[in-house]
Amino acid sequence: MTTSDIRLIISDIDGTILNSQHQVSKKLQALMPLLQKRKIPFVLTSARSPKGMTAIADELTLTAPLAAYNGAYIVEQTKKGSFTELFSRPLDFTEANKVIQLAVHSFPEVAVNIYSAAEWFVPTINKWVQQEEAITEMTAKEVILPDFLSNQPPIHKLLFIGSDEDIAALDAAIGRLVLMESTKYRSKSNYLEFTDKTVSKELALRELADYYQVAPNEVMAIGDHDNDLSMIAAAGFGVAMGNASEACKEKANLITVDNDHDGAAEAISDALQLEL
Repeated sequence: MTTSDIRLIISDIDGTILNSQHQVSKKLQALMPLLQKRKIPFVLTSARSPKGMTAIADELTLTAPLAAYNGAYIVEQTKKGSFTELFSRPLDFTEANKVIQLAVHSFPEVAVNIYSAAEWFVPTINKWVQQEEAITEMTAKEVILPDFLSNQPPIHKLLFIGSDEDIAALDAAIGRLVLMESTKYRSKSNYLEFTDKTVSKELALRELADYYQVAPNEVMAIGDHDNDLSMIAAAGFGVAMGNASEACKEKANLITVDNDHDGAAEAISDALQLEL
């Protein structure tokens, strides 16, 4: 494809449009009216929950859907701050519960974060949960775990946070379980995430391309981490940040500058020949 064929932009958040101080790129904010004038939607996709994405979407004055939990849950935001579900791919509950019980009983220092639809639940609020609250500007809901799980809620993502050593040990322990419908991955050295095995940002890209009635090769995808790799590879024009993993850079059509130097904005303005 040529960059003139771009009709949809999908971007990761952390490490991509946020700098190392978790602030939105000012140059990217300045581009939004220009994209709107061109009628090119800008869609956020993230491992975050929808509520953890709305403040950023608001800063960018976005009205497009939000692809949360790496594509497991895609929603439209209403004016009242609630969400309309467009796509949902929760975990197999039996497998999710097996992993939760392992973490709670064998790794008590690890924070267990359960994401169901747009909500965030934890059995205990510890320092790791408080750290995540500060980053996402959300508040976790503390629950009595057996009572919460007895209702078998849809679980779109599990996130385990702890020391590097504890997360490595938990990762290995989960690897010894027999799990047919789920997958795990590290989003940071001390973050272990768990979703349905079919969930990926490529899945999100294809669902969003269908929603906007464009072809995947008309999509520009921007990211920095290995969980962005599938959408960068699937997009017609994949962009890796300067701070991206080597795997992302290998699959990208373009490597831009890093997230502390407005890399996403630079890639978009260059590709679409937009003057900032």
